[in-house]
Amino acid sequence: MNCVPLASPMLFGHKTFVSGIGMYFTAIIALCVGLPVSWLISEFQSQRWIRIALGCCAIGMCYLVALGVGKTEHWNANAWYGSASKELVDITILELEAGQTDKVIQELRALQSKFQPTYETRARYDELVEEYVTGLGHEPTDGI
Repeated sequence: MNCVPLASPMLFGHKTFVSGIGMYFTAIIALCVGLPVSWLISEFQSQRWIRIALGCCAIGMCYLVALGVGKTEHWNANAWYGSASKELVDITILELEAGQTDKVIQELRALQSKFQPTYETRARYDELVEEYVTGLGHEPTDGI
C-alpha cells in the first residue's frame, strides 16, 4: 500500500507549508473540523460520556481559537502602533536637532487637530503619522 503521511511535503506541494507554523495551523484546522464532526457522530452512540467529552472539547476548541485570533490581532495592533510611534519620535528628534522647531510645531499641531482616538478603530494613526513625516519633507519608512 502506497500512503502519503499527513506531514509529507507531497501532500501540500512544498516542504515549507508543513514546517513551523504551518504544521500547527494544520493541526488546529483538523481539530476545529474534527471535534464538532466527532461530537455529531457521537450523538448516535449509546455512551453518554463520549458525547459530553466531545461536546466539551468542541466548545473549548472554539473558545481557544477565538482567544488565539484575539491575541494575534492584539499583537498586530501593538506592532502597528509601535512602528508608527517610533517613526513619529525619530523624525521629530531629527528635525528638532536640525533646528526646525517652528516646522515641527506646525506639523504636530496639524497632527493633533486631525487625530481623534477611539476604542473602535485605529483612528488612521498610521496615515496621520505618514502625513506628518511627509509634511516635514521625509519619506515614510516601510514600517508604517
